[in-house]
Amino acid sequence: MVRKVTDVTGMDFVDVTAQEGATLFDLWSPACAPCAALSPILDDLARDFADDLRICKANVAADTTLGEHFSVRSLPTLSLYRDGAEVDRVIGFRSRAQLTAWIESLL
Repeated sequence: MVRKVTDVTGMDFVDVTAQEGATLFDLWSPACAPCAALSPILDDLARDFADDLRICKANVAADTTLGEHFSVRSLPTLSLYRDGAEVDRVIGFRSRAQLTAWIESLL
């Protein structure tokens, strides 16, 4: 299976967090340089973990209610959900190796 990063809005975000399985959410903004640097890494991870993980992105600049709802104070914010519950969150840019290790520790 080839999986790609999916863009979501506020309503989609709520629906996806309730799904079974693991989902990684990237809360980002177009004005955030670390967010832009993270984007191709997430594309790679979507392919690497295609069988085990969905990766979704939500632009908090376009949908400010998401940032408020999830108490986002810094970008990028990555939140991993499993079976509808948040299991961990990291803030700031992480390398591909760091993110791979983090994801593997949570799956």
